[in-house]
Amino acid sequence: MPRLLAFLALSVPILAWGLSFPSIKAALTEFPPMTLAFGRFVIASVVLGLVSAFQGGLRFPFSRRDRWSLALSVVTGITLYFLFENNGVKLIPASAASLIIAGIPILTALADRLLLRRKLGLVASLAALVSFIGAGLLVGTNGGTSGGENLWGYGLMFGAALAWVFYLFAMMPLQESYPNLTVTAWQMILGAISLAPFAMAELPSWRWPSVWGWGHLVFQGLICSAVSFLLYNFALKNLGLRTASISLNLVPAVAATASYFFLGEVLGPWQWFGGVLVLGAVVAVGLKNRQ
Repeated sequence: MPRLLAFLALSVPILAWGLSFPSIKAALTEFPPMTLAFGRFVIASVVLGLVSAFQGGLRFPFSRRDRWSLALSVVTGITLYFLFENNGVKLIPASAASLIIAGIPILTALADRLLLRRKLGLVASLAALVSFIGAGLLVGTNGGTSGGENLWGYGLMFGAALAWVFYLFAMMPLQESYPNLTVTAWQMILGAISLAPFAMAELPSWRWPSVWGWGHLVFQGLICSAVSFLLYNFALKNLGLRTASISLNLVPAVAATASYFFLGEVLGPWQWFGGVLVLGAVVAVGLKNRQ
């Protein structure tokens, strides 16, 4: 039953994070990139902070050793990830950005090999090669922006994917010792604090957003961060690192569909082919892991 609940829990962040790509793209017309991220995590930290307070108080139970893991999870999964993602999505199509993020399981498998010395195997090695070829096609075919911006945007999205891989590893010791709500609430609070200096640096670009802009911000803070991080961390604890990361290969399908209907984005045939290679490599690794 916990495993079934974990898979059901995964469906929420998959849908929310897929929708978040076009939502971020639309919101960036009204918010500077890091101001958007800061507002998002202020909302998430308030929501989860209040939930934690009602369920017994917002304690800080982390040992000295685990505080380093918590800090690393915040820096990688929030500060660096959203520094890269929000600025990357601003430069390239939202659907293409989501396809880069779909390569996280491949990067996770490579990090497993480098950091934990686990054997990569023939399937994973070939999948990594195919995935990088697919990523090359995504980057090498223009997505509707100028060449320099296009390359810089994809580079930022690769940085976001790499940051999330380190987030997954940072979460491992925290999952074993602390309640999911406690970990997630403190990640949201510390994440908002870590993003504040970046938002302050964008102060000259601030302007009052429209109702739609506020709607995107609330959606990203409440659903994409507070609810989705909570459910994803629950799934991560019950399904394991690789299974939870492999689920992200469904995000681009949601993102591409939403980007088409809400933003009118259409990727070129070579970009779609590159995306299929990335997703195919991820599926191959997932099937191999299940065996």
